[in-house]
Amino acid sequence: MKSVFIGSKNEFDELIVDWLAENTELAGVVWSDSATWRKTWKGRIDYGLKRAKKYGYFKVLNELLLFFYVKKKVAVKDLGFLKREIIRPYWKQKGRKFTDLSFREMSADNVNKKEVLDFLGEVKPDIIFAMCVNDFFGKKIRNISKYGVFLWHEGLTPEYKGLYSPFWTLYNQDYDNLAYSFLKMNDRIDAGEIYVCGKAKDIDLEKHNYSFIGHKAIYDSLPEVKDFLLKLEAGEQKTLPERNTAPGYYTYPGITQYIKMRSRLKKYLSSNKK
Repeated sequence: MKSVFIGSKNEFDELIVDWLAENTELAGVVWSDSATWRKTWKGRIDYGLKRAKKYGYFKVLNELLLFFYVKKKVAVKDLGFLKREIIRPYWKQKGRKFTDLSFREMSADNVNKKEVLDFLGEVKPDIIFAMCVNDFFGKKIRNISKYGVFLWHEGLTPEYKGLYSPFWTLYNQDYDNLAYSFLKMNDRIDAGEIYVCGKAKDIDLEKHNYSFIGHKAIYDSLPEVKDFLLKLEAGEQKTLPERNTAPGYYTYPGITQYIKMRSRLKKYLSSNKK
């Protein structure tokens, strides 16, 4: 089965690309950078003003404060856990590096652009996998491959659609539902048919933050996604039954939500030690 991966160029996504190369015929990779506005001050200001007009200046300021706090205080720690507990053990087990792989690749700031569609038309994938992409996938890109586009979502759906699912799961004190969903994209965001769903394993809430938890959930999904691929080729794949739960859609959190989330978590951990 020929596959294409669409995602951000980072160490974790490189691991996923390697996994796909091992379990499918990897035809190509599209590295997506939807947040090109971050690269210049003008882009940042324009994006902030546009978002402020839509959601209000307080919300944008709240989000910015968390962004800079996380970048300085949280991201480096989470990346350390990610490298030590997932990335380095994976490559050590495989005995090779990402640079040993050979595949066609391209970069784009929007997955719906003509050059991306042309690239996919050339490599002719049977299936497309996506992760860490902020773009909405239009009908054209979803209809290119035989089986469609499948998304690794770092949260339980339909309860946690949208952005930062692990954060909002912690914020809601829904600690038993730190999870992943593997779904087929459709016309609605994170609302496609679900084929694989499960919970993140071996999470330590005293040291693991939401960024690490999201990556760990995706990593824990790989054995089940491998089983899904075998069933897909055999024509035996089935969607999971719909759960009668209220859907939730989330966006960027702010520093006030982060403080509240950490306060709730601290009380929860303290109560469990008694």
